[in-house]
Amino acid sequence: MKISILQENLTRALNHASKAVSTRPNIPILANILIEAKAGKVRLAATNLDISVNAWIGADIIEEGEVTVSAKLLTEFVSTVNPGKIELSQIGNTLEVKSVDNRAEFNIIPSGDFPTIPQVENEPLMKCNAKDFAGAVSQTAFAAALDDSRPVLTGLLLEATERKLSLVGVDGFRLSKKTITLETGTKEDFKEVIPAKALSELEKIVIDIAEEEDALEIFAMKNKNQMIFKVANIEFSTRVIEGEFPDYTQIMPKAKNTGFSVLKSEFSTAVKVAGIFARNVIGNKARFSVDPEGKILELRANVIDLGNNESKVSISKGFGDKVETAYNIKFLQDMLNVIKGEEINYETEGVTSPGVFRDKDDANFVHIIMPMRLE
Repeated sequence: MKISILQENLTRALNHASKAVSTRPNIPILANILIEAKAGKVRLAATNLDISVNAWIGADIIEEGEVTVSAKLLTEFVSTVNPGKIELSQIGNTLEVKSVDNRAEFNIIPSGDFPTIPQVENEPLMKCNAKDFAGAVSQTAFAAALDDSRPVLTGLLLEATERKLSLVGVDGFRLSKKTITLETGTKEDFKEVIPAKALSELEKIVIDIAEEEDALEIFAMKNKNQMIFKVANIEFSTRVIEGEFPDYTQIMPKAKNTGFSVLKSEFSTAVKVAGIFARNVIGNKARFSVDPEGKILELRANVIDLGNNESKVSISKGFGDKVETAYNIKFLQDMLNVIKGEEINYETEGVTSPGVFRDKDDANFVHIIMPMRLE
């Protein structure tokens, strides 16, 4: 194999492919990246057996071939040398990489030992705006569980019907749901659970490479328990989590007996202040008191032997009875971090019912937090 390629293009592709490189591989070759020069293009591929990335870039191919080398060393070397053309040549059991003023040799592991990485082989199941999908991941992935005791909760539910795709994250204490419009809809209703960590890596790639109008194509791999997401010159594949995702509609309140609107900036400040004390309380608990008639929301945190805090926020459009409940302050902070609008609507059925938080400017987003016991 012998190719000539721009340093800038190679660096970018290596950074994308490296997201799928295993950091602690049981098999040595999983720490490597596959470089394949064929038919006028270069493919960089990596996998940790959970996620895989194929990245295609243009290059001058003098001699076709394929090799695998250390992803970490190659990425660090290529990203450090000066911009310009780089030449990669296989010489025996090494890959020589030369720039204008640098040269390095990397040991090769035969490409025949590298796992087969899924590639697109049929028509996309659905298509949506890439930026919209990345935004939906950022607004839902944080609500997925980190504990593997219930693997299905570590994933995001992708649920599509006709021209709508919903992403839902649930960890048993909170729920985050975002719905986006599909450019090309599914012929049949679709429902799969994809690892939230995998989709967060995909989100980073989309943010880095996608233009405002670029599409993300979603492919289902028949009989392989995998899905592929394609944007621009990148194919990102991930396994599907097997298991029954909980019926999240069961925790969606059927009524709203108390509610209000509040400016995000003012609510955020109160939550940050309360968080100074609440983070010292078991469960990060803060009392959440609503007085719709008095137009006041009060957050309180009390830490034995340390002190306490009371933060008040003016609310508007309040209705219903007074309610005093409690929420995990970190959950409130996480929710505030992903709401983009300037005003938040809150509603609940009562003290022991979930709190529903909505972005006034985005009817397609909803976040639910389960209350904590006041004792």
